[in-house]
Amino acid sequence: MIGKPVALIQVPNQRLFGLAAAARYLDKHKNTVRKLADLGIIKARVELDLSGRKRRVFTLEALNAYIDSLAPWYDRPNGEESGAEQEEDHGDF
Repeated sequence: MIGKPVALIQVPNQRLFGLAAAARYLDKHKNTVRKLADLGIIKARVELDLSGRKRRVFTLEALNAYIDSLAPWYDRPNGEESGAEQEEDHGDF
């Protein structure tokens, strides 16, 4: 295949998520993500779609920044804290 022309495609440097996709990524309801964006907790921007309607979009970096801002125990199963943060119960009254 030497000497054949190669078509190069441009890969966007930022992926954009619509509201529904951002909600799925964060495992939140769309209304929750909308409210977090309205409060400025998640950075969002408004763009026009092909029909000229406004739509809210989120970058992958903005969604990951929100995840990183959560408390470290937030993603533990059943809301359990990590071992360093747990208080042991020795049965003392």
